[in-house]
Amino acid sequence: MTDEVRRAQRAEALRDLIELRVPINQAATALASYAWDSDEELDVLTRADALRLLSRYKRQELTPVEVQLWAEALEGRDDLGLEDMSEDLLKEFLFQVATPELADRLTPEVAAQWEATLKESPQG
Repeated sequence: MTDEVRRAQRAEALRDLIELRVPINQAATALASYAWDSDEELDVLTRADALRLLSRYKRQELTPVEVQLWAEALEGRDDLGLEDMSEDLLKEFLFQVATPELADRLTPEVAAQWEATLKESPQG
């Protein structure tokens, strides 16, 4: 397999998870087959992506465990960039959702607070 094909497959696995195009367990497993380290960003996480996740959670299409897995699989990846002007906010979102033992566990109220924050003006 060429490096170009492998790069495209890695980018596709990343996008599958970000956009929730396949079940989170399946997407996280596929993405885990690629190293966290990367010389380049293959995709960018946006506030809209985080809002999509929270919307699906609030509609009870995703469990708190699935939301946590999503954040754990994305947090700290070198191949994932964060939306300009929202880097710090998205880092904090990923950290809090990925580590409910250190932050507030995800509840409908916490999700609503995050939705309001993410809909505000971008902040770096």
